Amino acid sequence: MRRVDLSLLLVRAALGLVFVSYGYAKWAGGMDRFAALLLATGFPFPDVLARVVAAFELGGGLMVLLGVWTRVVAALLAVEMTVAIARVLWPRGFVGGFAFESVLLLCALALVAGGGGRWSAGRGPLSR
Repeated sequence: MRRVDLSLLLVRAALGLVFVSYGYAKWAGGMDRFAALLLATGFPFPDVLARVVAAFELGGGLMVLLGVWTRVVAALLAVEMTVAIARVLWPRGFVGGFAFESVLLLCALALVAGGGGRWSAGRGPLSR
């Protein structure tokens, strides 16, 4: 057992569980509120975008959790968090604003750099 592989597994578990939970929450009743937030912040097609983001968070979270296409999915999650911080959360400041999303961004970037590790379902270069 390599410590790096254990570390990558723990980062994958944390990031994957958070995104699966938030994606599921959007589908389970938070979609209208999320679409309203997207509309208020000037995103085009907020109803469609809300569903795309929710599906990506749920599916992407599962993929990260399993270690499938870890690098690609983590890169896309990092882009999502960067957009959320820049377009929505930046005016609120770090504490009480974008601190949590910053942690998610850094975890995603760690997986982009490190891959999914030995204990992942993915076997190709996009995963490991």
